[in-house]
Amino acid sequence: MTAPSVHAGPVLWDTAAIAARLQRRYRVPVWWDDRNAVWMAMVLRPTGHPAGDQVVAAVTPAQLERRLAAAGVRPVPQPRQEPGPRPVPGRVRLHGRHEAPRPPLWRRLVGALVQLDDDEW
Repeated sequence: MTAPSVHAGPVLWDTAAIAARLQRRYRVPVWWDDRNAVWMAMVLRPTGHPAGDQVVAAVTPAQLERRLAAAGVRPVPQPRQEPGPRPVPGRVRLHGRHEAPRPPLWRRLVGALVQLDDDEW
């Protein structure tokens, strides 16, 4: 008697998103090879480096990360994002050229001193 199979079917990956994440993290070309069903990365070293360039292949993205680390590729530190002000729900704040147009400064100053109707301008 054999144990029931744990594998329920093919694993579906968003290969483009995973490759983009790995490329941002390691700064090396990464792609999914459909023909061989492996993740691949190209480690490009400077000219004259004793190890030369290297192609790294792995079955899973996690294994590819381990092999990149073994090849001497270190992840690039991700910049820390400062927490900004939380937006008010239902209100969109626009900046720069998308901001609501304001009247010119002279009109605002005159308007602060003299209240005229718009048709008198």
